[in-house]
Amino acid sequence: MKKNTATSWENVEQWYSSCVGEKGHYYHQSLILPGALRLLNIREKSCVSILDMGCGQGVLARSLPNQASYFGIDASESLIRQAKKLSKHPNTHFFYADATQPLPIEKKDFDCASFILSLQNIEYPQRAIGQARAHLRKDGKLLIVLNHPCFRIPRQSSWQIDEANKMQYRRINRYMSAMKIPIQMHPGKTDLTSTTFSFHHPLCDYMKFLTENQFCLIGLEEWSSNKRSEGTKAKMEDRAREEIPLFLALLARAE
Repeated sequence: MKKNTATSWENVEQWYSSCVGEKGHYYHQSLILPGALRLLNIREKSCVSILDMGCGQGVLARSLPNQASYFGIDASESLIRQAKKLSKHPNTHFFYADATQPLPIEKKDFDCASFILSLQNIEYPQRAIGQARAHLRKDGKLLIVLNHPCFRIPRQSSWQIDEANKMQYRRINRYMSAMKIPIQMHPGKTDLTSTTFSFHHPLCDYMKFLTENQFCLIGLEEWSSNKRSEGTKAKMEDRAREEIPLFLALLARAE
């Protein structure tokens, strides 16, 4: 088997784990995990089998019912070690592996596969989606949750204020181009070892990745922040949060 190479996430594992915690950060708990379980139709006593691609330190596993069967894949050895340490679910399996290469898993009939805020950190997403398809049963579901690629493009999008109209709006500099974007995980520091990468793609690319890997899109949701501001600009900030979503969820079926 091809030896895994260290990823850009190795040197930020401690920082990332402290931010996410055992149950996930605020948006994991309030939006992402409830939305993922609902879209995948995973209820309290579901006996579903799920393949979690780019699982990080396994936050999805800890939200599943005990009857579920969970397999998590990540290319960061440090994150996999942390996932195993935090795991309390009776039927979890974690693998240090590259999601874009053949997986060290024999099971080919998973009910569901997921990329929870992970596909945007994979340089060749079409290959990773192909690996998910190879391990899903026919009619199995694939869920992709992304930082919204239309509105949240690192270094190419930002909040701006229209003082004349008392509105906060989202400025987008580039969208259609695929981009590899370095992310400084500790702003203000010059330590290059704390740099990770985000890979931007427009929506048409994601549709292409799905159809080329024999998936049919069956659902799309956009999730907005439910936080509220205080102070003199609270009204415009709250309105902007409601109108410009943070996350995009794509639900597809294996053909």
